[in-house]
Amino acid sequence: MFKKLITALTVGSLCVSATAAPSVEEVASFAGVPADAVRKAISEATLQQSIIDTMQKPYEGKPWWQYRKLFITTSRINAGVRFYLEHEKTLTRAEKTYGVPPEIVCAIIGVETFYGRNMGTWKVLDALYTLGFHYPPRESYFSKEFGQFVKLATREGWDYDTIKGSYAGAMGMGQFMPTSYLEYAVDFDGDGHVNLFESIEDAIGSVASYFRAHGWKQGHGIFYPAYVKTPEAAALTGQEWNLTGYDLVRSGVSTKVNLDPDERVRLFAYAMEDGSDSYGVGLDNFYTIMRYNKSPLYARAVYELSEFIRTEHDKVLLEQGIVVHPEGRRP
Repeated sequence: MFKKLITALTVGSLCVSATAAPSVEEVASFAGVPADAVRKAISEATLQQSIIDTMQKPYEGKPWWQYRKLFITTSRINAGVRFYLEHEKTLTRAEKTYGVPPEIVCAIIGVETFYGRNMGTWKVLDALYTLGFHYPPRESYFSKEFGQFVKLATREGWDYDTIKGSYAGAMGMGQFMPTSYLEYAVDFDGDGHVNLFESIEDAIGSVASYFRAHGWKQGHGIFYPAYVKTPEAAALTGQEWNLTGYDLVRSGVSTKVNLDPDERVRLFAYAMEDGSDSYGVGLDNFYTIMRYNKSPLYARAVYELSEFIRTEHDKVLLEQGIVVHPEGRRP
């Protein structure tokens, strides 16, 4: 089977050794598309070195106090409230259909693209080709996404040159990768097409669809600030999701709620500007946010933004004489 060999690359201070990228046949087989379709897509793609450079400096490499300032801003909160108010019927329908609260959907779209304003300027074809065939650390993942993009573009009748997204190949208001677009995006406006670029209804429904498919628990808690009393308790941050509520309580970690002793939880430490750590406990719904983006920084930013949006949205309704009684969340 033909293998496309990738020569050694030096990216900044990163030295990447030579390796073999997945073959055209492998990519085509995984996606279930003809090999000729993959070859044609490759022939139209252009290697973008700047994408490889950007992969070395992601936002998630920042400490929490710097990362937070990028997303928890007055402008993003206010835009989120406007988005909520303008699309409340659709958000409510999505909640009834998938069980995901409106503020979470708003926060995802807000963090990802500032409510559709910044959906990316890279040709998705170039991004996935560059990372799938010229970036050995992630070739396995991105080459599969390249094949899935070929499948998606064929299904939707897209011209490769017109589809723009992030440097990682994510698309639309919710920044779906091709596999997620194929598996979880929904035609929520009922027009017979799934359009995450222009249909706000499709974007809202698709984010909610993704969350339900990845284990969102309606009415359950997400994240709680935690008080950590001892170095031994702080060390639990290294246990990832191998903890229960009982483990935390036994170790002296406390929160404002009584955690279910049997529930899976994770203790997080977030670096603050003064050099201290801010601790928090993530529950299963926080894990679901991390299925969208695995960074704990991202998940906390989404959670905090959602809380601000919900609070400010309810204030607007109250000023209009509409009293909101938010449903409480079980830990």
